[in-house]
Amino acid sequence: MYNLLFDSDALIKLTHSEALIKVCVSFRCIITDDVKREVVDEGKKRFYPDAEIIEKLIEDNLLKIKNPKKKVEIKKNLGSGELSILSLNKEIKNHLIISDDKEFIKELEKEDIDFLIPGDLIILLKKMRKINQKEAKNYIEKMKVFIREEDYKKFKKELEGK
Repeated sequence: MYNLLFDSDALIKLTHSEALIKVCVSFRCIITDDVKREVVDEGKKRFYPDAEIIEKLIEDNLLKIKNPKKKVEIKKNLGSGELSILSLNKEIKNHLIISDDKEFIKELEKEDIDFLIPGDLIILLKKMRKINQKEAKNYIEKMKVFIREEDYKKFKKELEGK
């Protein structure tokens, strides 16, 4: 089973689409304490409903917390969550990073690190038959306001088989 390493951005988008629970049941999902702090701790202070959902997934052990032993050097334009995921990337085998953060994706591409964006996971779940066509379309529609228009169109087209 693949390990999925999430940054804050991806977690929030998948939570708003209501797909995160399905993703966490289908894969081994991992975040760091830094990502938890950004999404759960800070989110609860601001009364964001996604913070409660993510916290429950952690409590239910569907979203695991693992911290890197060594930290990578600080990179301009990356937050502590992204840096911790970049560090953990060097220590975990059989994994993909899940992010939709533009600056983080640039860094991943520069370092030739495999990643997916949140909508890719919806397509993957459908291909794996973990969700049906209707569920996939529903998740993508709910994610629409949070993702780039060209990505939304690409996912919609892929789901329509064009």
